Amino acid sequence: MVSLRADERAAQVFEDVASALDAGLPLETIGGDPRHHNQTLTALLTSRGVTLRKTEALALEAGWRSGNASQALRKRAGSRRRRHEFMRAAQAAVAYPVLLFALLLLASLATMSFVGPGVAITLGAVYAAGCVGVVTLARKLGRGDASLERLPMLGGVLRELRELPYLEAMHALYGAGVSVVDAHRDATATVHMQGLRAQLGVALRQLEQGRSLREALETSASLSPETRTLLATGEQAGQLEEALERAVERRAEMAKRRLEAAARTLGAVAYGLAAVGVAVLAVTFYLNYYGPLLDMLR
Repeated sequence: MVSLRADERAAQVFEDVASALDAGLPLETIGGDPRHHNQTLTALLTSRGVTLRKTEALALEAGWRSGNASQALRKRAGSRRRRHEFMRAAQAAVAYPVLLFALLLLASLATMSFVGPGVAITLGAVYAAGCVGVVTLARKLGRGDASLERLPMLGGVLRELRELPYLEAMHALYGAGVSVVDAHRDATATVHMQGLRAQLGVALRQLEQGRSLREALETSASLSPETRTLLATGEQAGQLEEALERAVERRAEMAKRRLEAAARTLGAVAYGLAAVGVAVLAVTFYLNYYGPLLDMLR
């Protein structure tokens, strides 16, 4: 929830500053200081309480240098809104399973006097193991461990998301007039996943040798085949900036679709497990409740 509010507020601040610049307001009246030179925008936004990501800082500095500050701000606002929508979808994806498991644990505690503590203890142990697994996954994700991309459900989402920092930074930098080689170098530094970052490093060496972006990405097998096709077509047509924007939108859309599919699968699995848990509680309850009576009848 904190991340959602931060992204929403950042998008609003980006739009507000862009609107002020387009209106022709002096920089000093909106809290800016031209003495910061290329960091003028980043310093202004930081003073307004916005924590900038590395991709955003690079894009805004390039936008300021090229005289396209308001355009760079609006594009960063759009990126924050995409992130906001994705995070909302991610929270919705886990809300239903978590609610089911919480209710199941509550039911086991409520019926403990009848079914005994065994069910609640078992569920607690399973949930504790699940928490350990989540923490382990989070740490691997923090390290950019490429092995996560092979996991069911989560892997498909990560394969879509891993390209977005590079594509967003490349689009912003190239659109601000930075050369393909320099834009690629700076954009590669924003990539978190280790496997992709290594591939893009190989592509950088190809670019420095005079190869085209299409050839460099193809030789290094960087990015997905679909993204490479989009960029190759755009580069050959002299519309690389537009192709990068389409690639960003495509990867964001596909990540959202994969997340929704994963959420449906996770919800179905959670429902099945909860149903089994309720059945176990019910059977245990009735056995314990009627057991003494049956013994007496015998």
